[in-house]
Amino acid sequence: MAEIKRLEFRIDLLRLIGGHLSFPELALSEPRVRLEVNKDGTPNWVFKEENKDKPTTIPEVGALSIDKGNATYTDPRVNTDLTVDVNTLDGQQGPESMVEVIGKGRFKGMPSTLNARGGALLSLRDASNPYPIKLRAALGTTKASVDGTLIDPLHLKGENVNFTLEGSDLSLLYPIAGVPIPPTPPYKIEGALNHAGDLWSLRQLKGLVGKSDIAGDFSLDLNKKPQFIKADLVSNRLDMADLGGFIGGDRGDKPANKPPPSDKLLPTEPFSLEKLRAANADVKFHGAKIITDKMPVEKMDVHLFVEDGRLKLTPLNFSVAGGTLETQIQMDGRQQRIATHAEIAAKGFHLDKLVPTEKMSAASAGTMGGRAKLDMSGNSISQMLGSANGDMALIMDGGTVSELLLRLTNLDIANSLARLLGGDKQTPMRCMVANLNAVNGDFQIRAMVLDTPKVNVHGTGHVNFATEAMQLRLVGESKGFSLASLRGPIDIGGTLKHPVVRPDMGNVIARGGLAAALGIVTAGIGTLIPLLEFGKEQDTNCTKLVAEAKSDVGIKTSDMAPRAAPKKH
Repeated sequence: MAEIKRLEFRIDLLRLIGGHLSFPELALSEPRVRLEVNKDGTPNWVFKEENKDKPTTIPEVGALSIDKGNATYTDPRVNTDLTVDVNTLDGQQGPESMVEVIGKGRFKGMPSTLNARGGALLSLRDASNPYPIKLRAALGTTKASVDGTLIDPLHLKGENVNFTLEGSDLSLLYPIAGVPIPPTPPYKIEGALNHAGDLWSLRQLKGLVGKSDIAGDFSLDLNKKPQFIKADLVSNRLDMADLGGFIGGDRGDKPANKPPPSDKLLPTEPFSLEKLRAANADVKFHGAKIITDKMPVEKMDVHLFVEDGRLKLTPLNFSVAGGTLETQIQMDGRQQRIATHAEIAAKGFHLDKLVPTEKMSAASAGTMGGRAKLDMSGNSISQMLGSANGDMALIMDGGTVSELLLRLTNLDIANSLARLLGGDKQTPMRCMVANLNAVNGDFQIRAMVLDTPKVNVHGTGHVNFATEAMQLRLVGESKGFSLASLRGPIDIGGTLKHPVVRPDMGNVIARGGLAAALGIVTAGIGTLIPLLEFGKEQDTNCTKLVAEAKSDVGIKTSDMAPRAAPKKH
C-alpha cells in the first residue's frame, strides 16, 4: 500500500516526552502510495469498519519536502485508474513551500489529466488559513480550470475560486458530477465557484453554449435526496438550434461521426429516465432574443420543475408572430414509458409575420388563435405525438389571402391566368377554421374551411404522427363565374418529411373528355360548356364552425386578440 525510499526527519524530544509527536523537519524521497477500492466497494485504507468515520490524527510537522512522490487510485467498479506525481517546487523550502501535482489516467472510463499547484501541504491542516490553488484538468472532452482559495480543504468546507468549464457537450457532466443536463453543442462557461457544506454554487455564470450566450446563477445541493438543482438563467441571444438536445432533436452541432438522418421528421432520440430521476430541480430561463431559420420567435420564458421523476414546464411561453404561444406540460417519468399531458394556447398570431414572405407582408393578414389539449405516452417526441389523444383547433378571423392561390386550389385555369397576367390580388377572408381530433396519434380533420367571397376551400383527411403519413384533400368551391374551371381537388400525401402535393386528375380528365365530345358536336362552340362554373353563392356558416371549434378545445375570445402594443413613456 505504501513505501518510502528515503525518510529524513528531526523530532522534538521535549514534546515527545510530553506525549506529543512533532517533526520540525520532514523530507520524503520517492514515496509511493497505492489506494484501491475492490469490487465489493471496500477501500484498502480502512482497516477496521468501526474506525472509518473517526478523524485522522496528523503529527505536527514544521517543514515538509517531497521528492518524486507518487500516488495511484484504482476503482474497477467505475473504470477508474489514476496516477499522480507530487513534488515540492525546486528552490522552495520551509513551511511555505509550494507543491505541484501532475496526474493522468482514466476517470470513469475517460482519459484524464491533471496539473495543479497549491500552497504548502502543511497549511492544509489549518482551517483558518485559506489555501491557494491553481488547477487545470481534462476528463475526456471536458476541460476545467480553478484559480482561487480553498477553505479547510481536508474537510471540503468551502471554496472561493474562479471556475472555467468547457467541452463538447454539457450532458457529459452527468457521469463526472451526476448533474443531469440534456445534450448540447460545444460550450464554454465561467463563474465564481463557492462551496459550503453540501451546497455547491456557481455565481455570476456567463459563457456560450453553441451560438447562444448564457448568464445567471446555478447551485447544486447534495444534502437533499435526490440532489436538488436550482438555477436562474438568461440568454440575450438564443439560437433555437442549440436547444435541439432538450427535445431529443438536433443539437445544432455537426460532428463528423453524426449518424445519417432518419426518415422521421419528429425527434426520435429518447429522454433519459435515469437523468429525469437523478435530481429534483427548479430552473428559470429567459431568452431575450431568439434566432431561428423558420419561425419568427421573439423571446422565450421557461420555468422547469422536477420532483421525484415528475417534470413540469409551467410555463413554457414563446412570443411568436406578434402573438404568444403559451404551453404547460407535465411529464411523469416514474414508469418506464413517460406519461405526458400538454395544454397549448396560441394567441393573437399575425399570418403576415408567421409566414414573412414579401406578398404576405403586403397583405392585411388578420389574427389567428388556437388551442390543443393532448394526452400522450412515450420516451421521445416522436413516440409521444404518435400516441396522442385529444383535440386541437386553429381559427383565423379576418385578413386577406392570395386570390391566385385560391383559384389554383380549384384548378381554375381562366381566372388563374388572368391573375398571372394581370397581377395577383388579395381577397378578404371571412374565416379560417381547422378543427382536429387525435386518437392514438392519428389526427383526423373534423372541419377545415377557408371561406372568402370568391372561393370556399374545404379540407378533409388525416395526419398520422405514429407513421408520419399524410392523406389530405383540399377542394375549392367557386362562388363566382369562371370560364374554364376544372374543379380538381388538391391531394397532399407522402410523409411529414417528404410531402407530395398533386391535383386529382380523375375529375379533370372526365370533364376534359366531355368538353372534347361537345366540341365535336357543336363545331367547337360547346367545348367550354362543361368547364363553365357559375358558383352557388353559398357562404360557410363561420359562426357555427368557430363556435364548435372553440367548444371542442376551449378557445377563448381573448385568444384571437392581438397582443397589446407596449405603452410609450
